Amino acid sequence: MCETLAVIPLGKEAEVRAILTPEPIRNRLNELGLTVGCRVRCIYAAACGDPRAYLVRGTVLAIRNRDARCIEVKTWD
Repeated sequence: MCETLAVIPLGKEAEVRAILTPEPIRNRLNELGLTVGCRVRCIYAAACGDPRAYLVRGTVLAIRNRDARCIEVKTWD
């Protein structure tokens, strides 16, 4: 099942399939370790739902929902 990073539930793990953000944002996410093929886990969502925090390669990244909606992931049941 392919969905976006913005909709995976808390505690769920997924694999990044594509990063479709504008190039400067994509480059920054790549520098922080978020690359195609890596596994991420949603570990926190702000009270209003934005931003959300993800565990990526042992590092916590906070990503805005508008950017997370541009990151395609694959989840497992």
